[in-house]
Amino acid sequence: MTKKISKIQIFRHLIQIILFFLLPGLYIMAFSEIKSVYQMILKGNFNFVQAFPSIFELVTILFMTILLGRFFCGWACAFGAYNDLIHEISKNVFKIKFKVNVELDFVLKYLKYLILTVILVFAWTLGSSILGSFSPWEAFAQITDISLVLSNFAVGLLLLLLITIGAMFVERFFCRYLCPLGAIFTLISKISIFKIRKPNDKCGKCRICTNNCSMGIPLYNVNSVRGGECINCLKCTEVCPRKNTAANIAGSDINSAMAGSVAIAAFAGMYALNGSASKLLVKNGLASASSISTSSSQTNYSNYKDGTYEGQGTGFKGGTTSVSITIKSGKITSIETVSTEDTPDFYQRASGTVINDIVSSQSTSVDTVSGATFSSNGIIEAVNDALNNALASSAASKSESSTSSTAASDTSSNLTTEASSSSDTSANTASGTADKPSQKTSSNSAKETKYKDGTYKGEGTGYKGGTTTVSVTVKGGKITSIETISNEDTPDFYDRASGTVISEIVSTQSTSVDIVSGATYSSRGIMQAVESALSKAI
Repeated sequence: MTKKISKIQIFRHLIQIILFFLLPGLYIMAFSEIKSVYQMILKGNFNFVQAFPSIFELVTILFMTILLGRFFCGWACAFGAYNDLIHEISKNVFKIKFKVNVELDFVLKYLKYLILTVILVFAWTLGSSILGSFSPWEAFAQITDISLVLSNFAVGLLLLLLITIGAMFVERFFCRYLCPLGAIFTLISKISIFKIRKPNDKCGKCRICTNNCSMGIPLYNVNSVRGGECINCLKCTEVCPRKNTAANIAGSDINSAMAGSVAIAAFAGMYALNGSASKLLVKNGLASASSISTSSSQTNYSNYKDGTYEGQGTGFKGGTTSVSITIKSGKITSIETVSTEDTPDFYQRASGTVINDIVSSQSTSVDTVSGATFSSNGIIEAVNDALNNALASSAASKSESSTSSTAASDTSSNLTTEASSSSDTSANTASGTADKPSQKTSSNSAKETKYKDGTYKGEGTGYKGGTTTVSVTVKGGKITSIETISNEDTPDFYDRASGTVISEIVSTQSTSVDIVSGATYSSRGIMQAVESALSKAI
């Protein structure tokens, strides 16, 4: 009996170790892809065929969870394996023996639904980034670079420490009480065809199955368990002295070792099948290997010359990422990775979502991927660099005269008011210095100027010297619209600034508007770009 138990659990732990090193980001990947799908649906631009190549990991994990229950949690999740390791050390090395109160355990298991709701509402629906640094799994995913974790995920690291302490006392502490992905899996796994069957009428009073349950499920009180809190670790099927507990698929009892083997084989098979399906979709032109081609009116790319352009950016640990973008009819139609020196797992985690979002929104002001922030920023930077090359190509083909450039410079100097004098005293919050309250230059000092109708392009310098390029449309002598053509700014800061600053400029017909607190340089880059464009309209 002992030998049989040892073999099954050794097999499970072996799978955990292999996947911990080969696919450590599966947990974050799955959760990020759920976020991506949710936001696509929320925005009304979800297309399953086009999105499929980038979310096949999610499709695999969700499908297998619905079909066979939470084998992912019990066998494949790196964070779950970490919780198992900590508890085994505490139990066998430090001899910690702690049993959480049954009633308290029952109540605490609802915490993960509260956490999921907070993330769903504030981070996914309202777009708040405040929870990003609170993520313990992001700190865990990048723990090998401790300086990066300390500077970007300090709160997450503190939570990871608390989770580690919790796991020493309560088995699967995070999985039981805090895991938002586990909350989703708990709900959808209840319809699986896999269950643990345990007839009460054949039970004694030992409660060995309950005492060995990783998730603290009161097995002595039920006839079977299908999904829900059960993570299919299969320990209960091994320890029953009466052999009364069995793994069951579609109504038939099967050997516990076979159940684990079937689940892992099905998982691997679905993973391979989805990968083949992705390649088939690309081959038949139904989807791009690294992009979704959809139309969008959010950004005007008409100033870019059609063609293919390359750009570079700096990703995780300084690795260079090179991409190739294709522009047709003034729109980005595809983005392909030329090469990357980034960490493969982080880059793969970031590329599908970030590239899809850029093409879908026709903007580089997109969300970074949880757990792969620097890889995401590297891709965004590379795309911006490629867009600048497209802009330069367009400018060269139009052969703009040096006379208009001189006039733009002279007039821009006249239009720049008191706002520029205070630029040296402001900084974006990313540099670690908080902004002063929003500053405003009196609009009464702005000159009343007559502008010639048309569309004009201008450039300004934003955060960390990044170039912001805008297109300003003038009708009836008034500014009617301002569109972002490209920006080399930090996406989060630019998003924070652009909506407010642009709407205020159009509303007041002046560039002497409030800067956005926390995004000072990004705000000034937009103002400067609009002033440059307006100088050409005089």
